[in-house]
Amino acid sequence: MNINIFDKIEGNAIIGKYLNNIAITQINYLKNIEIISYKNLFELSTKVSLVLLELGINKSDKIYICSNDSINFISTFLGALKIGVIPIPGNPELANAQTHHILNNSTPTLIITDNKIIKKNLNFNHRHLNNKKWKQLISRVEFQNINTYKSKINDIAFLIYSSGTTGLPKAIIHQHQSIINTVFLHKNILKLKIQDKIFTTSKLFFAYALGNNFFAPLLIGLNTIFNDNNTNSPDLTQIIHDHEPKVIFSVPTVYRRLLKDSKTDTKTLLKVKYFISAGERIPDKLYNEWLYKVRTPLLNCYGTTETLAIVIATTPGKSKIGSTGKPITTIQTKLVAKNGEQSNNKGILYIKHYSFSKTYLNNKDKSLKTFNNGWIKTGDIWSLKNKYWYYQGREDDLIKVASKWVDPKELETKASKVKNVIDSFCITAESKEGTHRLALFLYIHKNKNKDIITKQVKNQIDSLPKYKQPYWIKTITEIPQTHTGKIRRNDLKKIIESKT
Repeated sequence: MNINIFDKIEGNAIIGKYLNNIAITQINYLKNIEIISYKNLFELSTKVSLVLLELGINKSDKIYICSNDSINFISTFLGALKIGVIPIPGNPELANAQTHHILNNSTPTLIITDNKIIKKNLNFNHRHLNNKKWKQLISRVEFQNINTYKSKINDIAFLIYSSGTTGLPKAIIHQHQSIINTVFLHKNILKLKIQDKIFTTSKLFFAYALGNNFFAPLLIGLNTIFNDNNTNSPDLTQIIHDHEPKVIFSVPTVYRRLLKDSKTDTKTLLKVKYFISAGERIPDKLYNEWLYKVRTPLLNCYGTTETLAIVIATTPGKSKIGSTGKPITTIQTKLVAKNGEQSNNKGILYIKHYSFSKTYLNNKDKSLKTFNNGWIKTGDIWSLKNKYWYYQGREDDLIKVASKWVDPKELETKASKVKNVIDSFCITAESKEGTHRLALFLYIHKNKNKDIITKQVKNQIDSLPKYKQPYWIKTITEIPQTHTGKIRRNDLKKIIESKT
């Protein structure tokens, strides 16, 4: 089947008769508002296609788009897809080493970014335009209709790189059919309708936002609100007050910060029907505190960069503390125990759907470990209880101490039960003797007594076997994290190793 997601999005708008409705509401950093209708977005995206063709960018060429969440980013991405050019979303705040790895790995013909790219570290020919120059080129082009390239089943639609928190980023290959599958959460679970508004704190260069806050809303006619700046902690109450989104997409770290912010107006939060959380498990304390203060439950969801779509989700009205809900009905799942046998209660999650990614770019070894006969090995450990799914951590989060395996979640759960411990994180670090030992970090407020809290935690974990006892217990008042809200455990390790 030949398909192009541009035609699918535009066709849905024509059939649904919402061409003149608002597609994107962009909040600029000066708090002025820019909006664009579906019709104008399609025209702008087509002008992007025309500019790319004028620049000699052809089908299957790649372009790297490094921009804040904006109409410019979205129209450029869609314009590339329309003519079979392969867009790659870029993170403006990546370290130079990671950016160079991405560029050398993908070799884009055109780079669009305001970032300073050190050209001597790039081993391929390319053209580089800043976003200002790019917008000028588009503005000078006169709109005209052009044919949309009909992508074949194996054609690459776009590439997206993993966050690279535990190594160099991997390029996940997605086809146009991957995009179509992103709408299940919005249509079948949240029951969103044309012109419903959604807002996200996540950024479009990550799969969570790209799937749920770009493609899915455009496919069903929503009005998506973007914040065109580099912060993932906008004034949510002000945005809710001014724009009245029906759904907020964010991560536990942002929701936790929102509860602790004195400026947060909980009465305003009540205007939101759904709060979606992904990226990591919602801590029990955060869930309970949010439910007590806001009363609208946080809906836990799970997906991967390889799936683009949400694959496990909490259904409104059926949330359970600690649970991520149940798998999407169209997706096959299985749990595999350590012995390689399928399990009915706990194991590594494997997922399967015809639309999911099937390989990484230029990474055969990793592809063979992850993809097998349509199944994707997520590396995430899950348990199943009364048909509800519970995230237990990463397969590679298991820690070997004194030749014994330790599940860091066991320590973290016990520590987090102590009053005034907001959250906790268990890692390994190298001692001055050169051995690997457990380190437990306690996230607390600045005004709390760290010595008392540390003593209480020690008492809480005292019943654990000796090999599970942490060698270090450290308190922190800020959490090092990625733009998606995931914890930078390597940064925590540096805190320990810099003092040993």
